[in-house]
Amino acid sequence: LASYPIEMANIEMASRVYQLSLEEGVRRVVAASSNHAADWYEGLIHAKKKDVVSPSERAVSDNFYGWAKEAYEHLGFVFAAGRVGRALEVVQIRIGAPREIDASRFEDDPVGYHRDLGAYISPRDLTQLFVRSLETEDIRDEHGVPFQIFYGISDNTRKFWSITNARQIL
Repeated sequence: LASYPIEMANIEMASRVYQLSLEEGVRRVVAASSNHAADWYEGLIHAKKKDVVSPSERAVSDNFYGWAKEAYEHLGFVFAAGRVGRALEVVQIRIGAPREIDASRFEDDPVGYHRDLGAYISPRDLTQLFVRSLETEDIRDEHGVPFQIFYGISDNTRKFWSITNARQIL
């Protein structure tokens, strides 16, 4: 439970960012979230019980870090839905593995290697994802709510997070 207070502070920070953005007339907030908002599914992926995780699936995590990411994503939806004033446009980017992958670190861990390869995002792709999330004119979902969750991974053969909605919208 040691990380719980730290993660609560992150949720409070996100709340302040959304509220201040609303008050100051900011049109869109693009937040750096994490694939850990839905990391519970990874066990199913690696056990071959699931092939891909969609951003539209319920975010579930079994640790406080991922839980906090879930919480501030859902908080962003409250602001996007317009229940606390005008609808604030919100994009959450669930960043994967934004680092070079050193295969030698995984000599005895093929699952970890597969996981990092599947979650990899190149610096170019990460930059492009944030820029397009900021600049794309219309991010409304199928219900008209200006809210999106995009997985921040590069398109690769080992990916298990879906990037379909990012391709369609951005």
